[in-house]
Amino acid sequence: MKKTYEELLEDLKKAVKDGNTEVRAEIKTEIEALTKANPKDRPDDNIDDGNNEEKIFPAFGDFIKSVVNRDAKLIEYREKVLSMGSDPDGGYLVPEDFKADLLKVASEDGIIRPFATVLPAGSSPDTAVNIPVLNQAGAAEKDFFSGVWFTWCEEGADKTNKEISIDSVKLEPHEYNAYAVLTDKLIRNAPVMETYVRQVYSRAQIAFEDYYFLRGTGVNQPLGIIPSPAYIQTNRAVAGAIAYADILQIMGQILPGCSPMWVISRSAFASVVGLADGAGNSIFIQGDATKGTSDRLFGYPIKWTFRAPALGAVGDISLVDASYYLIKDGFGPAFDFSKHVYFLKNQSVLKMFGNVDGQPWLNGTITAEDAATEVSPFVGLTVAHS
Repeated sequence: MKKTYEELLEDLKKAVKDGNTEVRAEIKTEIEALTKANPKDRPDDNIDDGNNEEKIFPAFGDFIKSVVNRDAKLIEYREKVLSMGSDPDGGYLVPEDFKADLLKVASEDGIIRPFATVLPAGSSPDTAVNIPVLNQAGAAEKDFFSGVWFTWCEEGADKTNKEISIDSVKLEPHEYNAYAVLTDKLIRNAPVMETYVRQVYSRAQIAFEDYYFLRGTGVNQPLGIIPSPAYIQTNRAVAGAIAYADILQIMGQILPGCSPMWVISRSAFASVVGLADGAGNSIFIQGDATKGTSDRLFGYPIKWTFRAPALGAVGDISLVDASYYLIKDGFGPAFDFSKHVYFLKNQSVLKMFGNVDGQPWLNGTITAEDAATEVSPFVGLTVAHS
């Protein structure tokens, strides 16, 4: 039996009081659905859905300024919103309305996060999670489909059981942090400080994440695409360079059905732009930034970056489908502030921190149905040349 507005409002108030963001979101969805179906039956009172951040902080700069001053607004914010994970000694979680703004550069400069499969923090943000993954290891035809393979049989004969093979990957958010030293004059100017934090911290965070989502070791940090067992390293034709034959080899081993992009080191720019096929035809297509089109290689978009290894190293060029990369967000991002370290210099420290983990959604490479070709959604070049 469906609940009435009054019952949903009572449930919403309880969810806000308990700090249960997941239940709060579900109840809001139910209220919106009920409103569309019966708009006249909705009570004429305001719904306190617990999202009071923008009333308390008109702008992100006001939030940062309150963190700095430990003022009444911050106390109100903590009491109304931060009923969980709100230890003042551990910093203050960025209001939901401002998180998207902080990370908006991800869509502009980010390589992995905008295309990855991102798991939200949830009510227990830093708890480890095990994500099921199809086990496609092996060199038989059936292994490509995780053990499921049809067989021929006689009419009336016993059928062969085909049980799907499942494995898992574990994600456990790791803590990251960064801080900047600010002058007291900058701190007093909220609009300037807001611009500074948005530009410097958010861009630094995206660059930091991309570096480790590509190159992380998996030890107290994410496991990056390039060091992972799921990354295929093909031999390059010429040491310290990228050749046309390398591109063909990479494309021949990308997992069928992928929607990949090239992730290429900026140091390889000249080598890639000059690529040509056997007939001397250029295979590089220049994009147009004014029209929002990227450079392309064999039809796939290119992400140029210094976060990938330099020309000649493993992973200087890769073809990847980032949707096969898992990101588990944890607590954060959050901010804290201290005047003590540089007190005599009229400077203060603003710290930003959070928790995140990431790794490929595969435990290894896959052998295709021909029982000979190794394929993966992550393919690149190794150091050695053939």
